[in-house]
Amino acid sequence: MKVVIVTDYAFVNGGAGKVALDSAIALADQVDHVYVFSAVGEIAESLKGRDRLTVVSLGQSKVTERPAKEVVIGGLWNREAAEAFCGLLSGLDRSDTVVHVHSWRDALTASPIATAMELGFKVALTCHDFGVACPIAGFFDERNRTICVEKALGLTCLAKSCTGGSFVKKSWFVARHAIQVKRGRIPRDLKHVIFVSEFSRRIIEPYLPKGIRSHHVNNPICVERMPKASPAEHKSLIYVGRFSSEKGPDVAAVAAHKVGSPIRFVGVGPMSDKIQELNPEAELMGWRTPQEVSEILRSSRALVFPSIWYETQGMVVNEAAAHGIPVIVSDCTAAVDTVKQLGHGLTFKAGSADDLAEKIKELDSDELVNRLSVSGYESYWESPPTVDAHTSRLLEVYSEVLSG
Repeated sequence: MKVVIVTDYAFVNGGAGKVALDSAIALADQVDHVYVFSAVGEIAESLKGRDRLTVVSLGQSKVTERPAKEVVIGGLWNREAAEAFCGLLSGLDRSDTVVHVHSWRDALTASPIATAMELGFKVALTCHDFGVACPIAGFFDERNRTICVEKALGLTCLAKSCTGGSFVKKSWFVARHAIQVKRGRIPRDLKHVIFVSEFSRRIIEPYLPKGIRSHHVNNPICVERMPKASPAEHKSLIYVGRFSSEKGPDVAAVAAHKVGSPIRFVGVGPMSDKIQELNPEAELMGWRTPQEVSEILRSSRALVFPSIWYETQGMVVNEAAAHGIPVIVSDCTAAVDTVKQLGHGLTFKAGSADDLAEKIKELDSDELVNRLSVSGYESYWESPPTVDAHTSRLLEVYSEVLSG
């Protein structure tokens, strides 16, 4: 079996990119050959010099970072990517090759995916976001900071100015999505989709064609097993993630300030000044390495996960459980399912700083903190979502994809 992984970036740029590249490395030890096809960036050092792993990067830039003229056309349909991908696939056997798509909206566009289907290759696509259904890929109204409940590409969707920019920007997103649907054949001609959570499946499934085969594959969580942390010994909350509007860091800042709870923010983003304005006592720690994040987690009382838009998973919530750190998560994300499964946290109404503040106060109880800590740690390590477990499940899906 050969596997072709399609991902926008040749380096780790976020959760989806990390899953794509980590799985590529692991799969290279399990199948005949793995090819990574990407558009943006220098190839990550971790991908170089490995047996049975070939990486292609087109040396392009992210669509939104290109000159306006290039964005208008090239951002809708990447001809160069289609031609290069056709060249790669021409040397492979359709009967034993799986094309696995992780991301395409930032640079590749739908062109290589349509190329694979036109050439008769079997394609599986992982829904790391909501891009197969929503033109903005998030079902989120950026202007009003609310979940969008309009039917994607319906009349009310088309008329709604929901992006942070002008209506021209929204129109461009709609045009690209329409091309993705019509010319790119997504999701119309997809036969297999992979979901990382039941939460995201419930939202996306109404937009999928009848007869499509859906699979559940947990994202791998790369956490070293250590003795359970002792969160009741600490006072500070922690937020981990990008400082952007949809992630809700301002909600966490206000809630912590209301109850006088210390809070540390790990990450970077455009809301840094706003966070500090809303909570002058908050500690902004900037970007940290995964190892440093683990250390900071283990010295925290609880993780706050306050996103105000749909999240397909929220891997940091699993990472917190792996260390025995309680969590407080908003009720509009897949993290709610994780909390139910692992029993290591509380939920609050998304966007409500008052409700979050109440939940923070509940965690003043050392007894509750200890109970959530033990539950999360023990439940997580009963069946940890390791890279090996992820790869094993992928191979089961690939076998089904190839069997038709």
